[in-house]
Amino acid sequence: MTILPYKLDTTNDQLTSRAGLLAVVQLMDTLQISERIDCHFPLPLSNWGFKQSEFLQAFILMQHEGNFHLDDVRHLSDDTALRALLDLRHTPKASTLGAWLRKMGDQKDSFSALEEVNKALLKSALHKRKAITLDIDATEIISNKADVQWTYKKQQRVYADGGACCANGAGCCL
Repeated sequence: MTILPYKLDTTNDQLTSRAGLLAVVQLMDTLQISERIDCHFPLPLSNWGFKQSEFLQAFILMQHEGNFHLDDVRHLSDDTALRALLDLRHTPKASTLGAWLRKMGDQKDSFSALEEVNKALLKSALHKRKAITLDIDATEIISNKADVQWTYKKQQRVYADGGACCANGAGCCL
């Protein structure tokens, strides 16, 4: 029997399995996404609720973690180590996220605000390129969920949108 050269020790430190989200938040901070969102989106009607950027940050973190249901926001709120690292004092609940989405869907300014934020982000990401080619493709993912539709190949699959942006012969994922 070979003894592995690893030593395990106990700790009282908080641990998180979502440490990869730190890179996402660092990129968001570098690109000043929160400031851009709060600048372009309509102001909340009260000053005691969540900022617009806090709602969108929750959605961005949820999607980067692989969550697509509003109830999955509890993964962020239950992870005390992640919340401490990201300085997230409060995260919106699923019902609050749903209400915010309905409210934003009813406001005409929401889409123009999102467009302005996207323009600023694309400008910083693409630098001074005059033109790019965006290739959008759908990728099949095998799934056994009950609500999955059948493909033309008679298989139960989910389609995930993916894209590639090519500029001056160099490719980068979007």
